[in-house]
Amino acid sequence: MDPILKPLDQLIAARVASRVVQAALPNATVEMFLQVLTSKLTQQDQKEMKREQVHGGRGNIYRLGLMFEASEKVERDVAQYLKRDDAEALGVMKASLQKHFHATYPPIANVLRQIDNWLTKKKKPSLI
Repeated sequence: MDPILKPLDQLIAARVASRVVQAALPNATVEMFLQVLTSKLTQQDQKEMKREQVHGGRGNIYRLGLMFEASEKVERDVAQYLKRDDAEALGVMKASLQKHFHATYPPIANVLRQIDNWLTKKKKPSLI
């Protein structure tokens, strides 16, 4: 980023750059949604860790490992569908996500919503 830009301008520039990169992505495959899942789980863990530390705790150092263990189970369930982006493959992924996670957990709800948006509106997934 240009150091001359004001913080708000930097934020806007970063947001526009992410949209440009997102527009260049290929179709949303199961593999891409697995990357989104990993990103969303990591973001959620950072958010919860920060909140716990603010309130005097040290944070749950095991949470991210447990979430990644569950995401590996999802990855094993969908291993044969990695390069596909059709309703059948993404349906298997949704079922696996709901089997290994609580569907109302924010990162999982976000990934499920992004899958639905791809299937209905062809809106590509986002890591943001």
